[in-house]
Amino acid sequence: MNLAALKEQLGFVRYYGLVIFVLAGMFYAGHEFANKRNEILSAKNELLAQSIQNLTNENQLINSQLNVKKVELEVASIANEQAQQTLKNRLNLESELRQQISFYQKVMAPEMMQDGFVIESAEISATASDSNYAIKLMMLQHENIKATIKGTLEVTIFGSLQGKPASYSLDKLQDDPEQKLSFAFKYFEVVETRITLPDGFIPDRLEISTDIYKYKRKRGSYKTQIKWQDALSE
Repeated sequence: MNLAALKEQLGFVRYYGLVIFVLAGMFYAGHEFANKRNEILSAKNELLAQSIQNLTNENQLINSQLNVKKVELEVASIANEQAQQTLKNRLNLESELRQQISFYQKVMAPEMMQDGFVIESAEISATASDSNYAIKLMMLQHENIKATIKGTLEVTIFGSLQGKPASYSLDKLQDDPEQKLSFAFKYFEVVETRITLPDGFIPDRLEISTDIYKYKRKRGSYKTQIKWQDALSE
């Protein structure tokens, strides 16, 4: 049945009433469908918003924990550096104390050491001038102190010059040629001088010797060698 036949059968009023009713039903159904669709979308949006909020909160918590770990790591690093520096300082202090104890034992308790004279230490320091060095020698008396000992140090520097062995007497290299490395002491003494090495000379060691006198009588001789690099201070 087509619409024209239906219209003729129902009449004008009933036909258009039916049309209006159908249109109203369709509008109502569409409106309800749209409402349901909006409710579903709103529920999904709320779920997504909650998920986003949960993820944001979790991210903030992770960042907070990460910042705490960074601070803890930095504090631990600082504490480790301080501990290493403290250990280094204590080791340096221990080394200095051992040197001081050794020195004073040799001075105040010579019976703990061998008898006689000894070069306790040698220190070589570069100066501002080319090939110029300051030399400091500390001497001790290693026996029960009864009188002043005297003598003059004879120092020879061995090394190489142009690839060949060479040696020089210290008194030939001194800035003050008239200076004598003489000593006279009862406990200890430090002798200092300055020298200029020949151009191209590479020093290797010092050889030090002396005759030791007490009461104008020769009591013995002393001889030792000291490596240049061992005595050279940085």
